[in-house]
Amino acid sequence: MKTSDGGNNWSVLSGRPGSITAFKSLYFLNRDSGWFLGTNKVFRTFNGGNTLDSFYAPWFTNNDIYFKDINTGVFCGTGRAFKSTDGGENWFDTNVPVIAYHVFMKLGHYGNNLWVAGGGSPVFRSSDFGDTWVNITPGRQIGSYGLHFVNDSTGFIGRSRQNLIKTTDGGFNWQVQQTDTTHNNLITSLSFVNDSVGWYCGTSGKIYKTTTGGQWLTKIRLNSAEVPDAFELQQNYPNPFNNSTEIGFSIKNHGHYRLEVYDLLGQSADIIFDRIIQPGVYSVSYEASILSSGVYFYRLYSDGLYKARKFVILK
Repeated sequence: MKTSDGGNNWSVLSGRPGSITAFKSLYFLNRDSGWFLGTNKVFRTFNGGNTLDSFYAPWFTNNDIYFKDINTGVFCGTGRAFKSTDGGENWFDTNVPVIAYHVFMKLGHYGNNLWVAGGGSPVFRSSDFGDTWVNITPGRQIGSYGLHFVNDSTGFIGRSRQNLIKTTDGGFNWQVQQTDTTHNNLITSLSFVNDSVGWYCGTSGKIYKTTTGGQWLTKIRLNSAEVPDAFELQQNYPNPFNNSTEIGFSIKNHGHYRLEVYDLLGQSADIIFDRIIQPGVYSVSYEASILSSGVYFYRLYSDGLYKARKFVILK
């Protein structure tokens, strides 16, 4: 269907007689040129949908499509992402390095950067518009229903149970955002006009808006405003833990502090916080929802100061 008056009235376009293909996604470069994605089919229009050309799409479960120009586009489906360089007439597999057939529901895109993630999958990123892909969250099953990137650094993923996560480093690390806890919503669609203003919606029947780029769920509690004698990082409790643990720390000098989690290979696995902190004694609750079972180190550091300890996750 199509509207030309802001949604007040709608007209039915071609239903492709003889075809039972359901349109799962569409993308328009402008008011005339666009593509519709279906099962084993991609449809293209150059006249605003009045007529559609049909092309074979070499996959059956397809979910999202995007074109960066009149010739070059991608679509994703179950465990696959396909690319076209001739306006959608022909498609080839870009070989996302999956181990299982994760259902890629949405494409994240900005410039030549692409991102895909599925239910229980890591995040895969391409920096050359699908020619090559890299698993940028190895060992972490991020999962995704909705996916949107504002720029090459800032992006959001919508998950089940009203779970929204945000990255500010291109998808390598993710932090949980504050959401409406009264609904167990699947967050399936997100859209941002810049890194501050955006919306998301899902299965609850509500649309949510932010004007601040989201809000970190991680809340640091000030237990004492007295200036401590030293910079300290306490052992977390409980340890081992299933999903949630408490970490205490003491800050002697005002500054920018970062509390980060690393795996046994020394690779960053999560960022608990990264912010300016005043002197005092603090504690923070950490939800390790994106980490799998194993041994990890957590390190608090700032301007040459650092303390590190170890915890164990059992799921």
